[in-house]
Amino acid sequence: MKKILLLLAALVVMASCTSTLPKQFTALADKVEKNGDSFSEAQWENANDQYEKLVEQFNENADKFNAEQKKEINAAIGRYQAAALKAGLKEAAGAVEELVEGAKGFLEGLGGDKDE
Repeated sequence: MKKILLLLAALVVMASCTSTLPKQFTALADKVEKNGDSFSEAQWENANDQYEKLVEQFNENADKFNAEQKKEINAAIGRYQAAALKAGLKEAAGAVEELVEGAKGFLEGLGGDKDE
């Protein structure tokens, strides 16, 4: 009897994990879409760690999700990746602007003072 109860408890815990996973993916995607542009490096590391754990859970239990749950998870994955890419591109654009400004200063330094 104890074994049956333990097995049932394990099944309930496993079922509750799979039912909340789509919501966790969606919540993370929402958070990154809304605030990702202003995330610090540490916040991005935290979000990426959380994302990787969710993907791992999804991959381990993919056969336990119905089509609607998989659709929700895949949509959230796409939204997360798009928001991360967008934030990365903005950061890269800022770095390019800094490089251009540095190059301008370098070229001005090479040109020297033409009044001499």
